[in-house]
Amino acid sequence: MNETYLSECLEKFHDLPDHIQDMVGGFEACLELKKIEDAYNVSLSFAVILIAIGELTIDDLPKYLNLKFQIDLKKGEEISNLVEEKIFAQVLDLILDAELEEETPVTEIPDTSRKFGPLTEMSLADKKEFILKTFTSEIVPALKAEPTRLQDFNIALFQAFNEDEDLEDRVEALLYNNQEKLSDHQIILDNHPASPSIANWLKDFIKKYGSDLFNEVALAEYLSQSPNIKSLKPEEKELVRKVLKLYRNLVFFPQSMDGIAIENWEIFPVNHSEVIKKNISKPENSTENPVITERQKTIFDLQKNLTKYPTTSLEYKAIHQEINRLSRK
Repeated sequence: MNETYLSECLEKFHDLPDHIQDMVGGFEACLELKKIEDAYNVSLSFAVILIAIGELTIDDLPKYLNLKFQIDLKKGEEISNLVEEKIFAQVLDLILDAELEEETPVTEIPDTSRKFGPLTEMSLADKKEFILKTFTSEIVPALKAEPTRLQDFNIALFQAFNEDEDLEDRVEALLYNNQEKLSDHQIILDNHPASPSIANWLKDFIKKYGSDLFNEVALAEYLSQSPNIKSLKPEEKELVRKVLKLYRNLVFFPQSMDGIAIENWEIFPVNHSEVIKKNISKPENSTENPVITERQKTIFDLQKNLTKYPTTSLEYKAIHQEINRLSRK
């Protein structure tokens, strides 16, 4: 793919009304797209962008997939039907007349939430009330919730953070000051007995490991060596572990989600989440032939373009998939 063409297509996508961009390339749409990509082992982000900007029709998607990925037309039809149903069902008519849609209030666009339960279907005001109440006094019950409910809550959190840029800071402040207790016994903080509150456990951890992003090694070390940990019951130790992961996921987002598949992104830790490490091949020696050298230059330029877009965006996924495709050649 020509890098100039890719850049031009991304610019056209950004020229679409914001609500269409969100319906096609927002967090929920990316989750649905990832399910289709995983099911058929195919990269679709750029194809979705092409459809959104009118460079490709949904009817021509099977032929596109056949030419680019050698996917047979029957399977391509299945993919096309899923993309239309899950990504474009509510917006194809709007995309055909984007200029008129720019004049249409966003509130008139049909609700796009699907299958994620009642939390994600709340109004922003109701979501904020629920989120602020949780981080004020109900973190422990939330940490003990069923994984499916936590997944729902995590998606609602990402939605609310995206809609209210100040909410994340308010939530972080509540976490740092939360007084819910994680254990029956006091802990030692600054050589004095202290309440085993979430706030004090975070202070104890930060005092030892600092306020920078930390990895699983630091977390495991703290949970095995901290004097305050040694007297805990297993279930109390597990609560401390979850609180520290919650702290890492929230305070250091999006860096805390580096290397993790988008459908596994989380604020509250979910038990069955898995980390997927993605490494891009290093450039080879300068003795290689000119064709490979040109490919490396293209990969480098695309990597620079990645920094222009949020890691949750459809544009980021499209560029990332193109990098992976070039790296495998």
